[in-house]
Amino acid sequence: MTTVEPVVLRSERLVLSMPTLDDTERVFEYCQDPMFIDYLTTPTPYRREDAEHFLGTIVPTGWEVGREFIWALREPAGPNGEKGGPLLGVVGLHRRRATDPESLDVGYWLGAPHRGRGLMAEAVRTVSDWALEAGVARTVHWECLIGNYASARTAQAAGFRFTGIGPSQIAYRDGSHPEHWHGRRLAGDDGTIAAYLAWPAAPGGSAEPPAPSSPTTPGGG
Repeated sequence: MTTVEPVVLRSERLVLSMPTLDDTERVFEYCQDPMFIDYLTTPTPYRREDAEHFLGTIVPTGWEVGREFIWALREPAGPNGEKGGPLLGVVGLHRRRATDPESLDVGYWLGAPHRGRGLMAEAVRTVSDWALEAGVARTVHWECLIGNYASARTAQAAGFRFTGIGPSQIAYRDGSHPEHWHGRRLAGDDGTIAAYLAWPAAPGGSAEPPAPSSPTTPGGG
């Protein structure tokens, strides 16, 4: 693994930049969401020190060693929209598969006030496009707990293909690897051609994901 310089990405509605210690209060606030307990492996209770460790150590070290690439979602700010405003959520790409070193796993969460606008799907597509087009990865994987239809809908909107059901890649707090839905994006495939398998159909409408796509969504202490 080699160092990757932090890169600022832009989409239609977002500026994606590396989160910093200036974002501590937002991360701490959003990670109090009770829904996170069911979907994340972040510490519980989540303390301010956990946010500081995440932002001050995990984020910069991940870029330095080329293992984790983590961005804050921000809306454009400034006279020409060249800067990003306050942190809305976090999206990250993680290199964690020893048998597939050219792949990354995506994880994400969005603060409760900002859900329901399609922002996370836009962010996930943007960072996945970057990784695949820049040659940082040949495959980007996604997973979520079975039943998290909102996360599945976000991955589908971001161009991922549903690939089936299997144990989670990362252990939960109790050491288990519960059954997850899995998907992936390959270099050169933006999800517009025929799907491998049909995405799980939600029993009813729901908003953008209240929780992350994977058990190691960015924000851990």
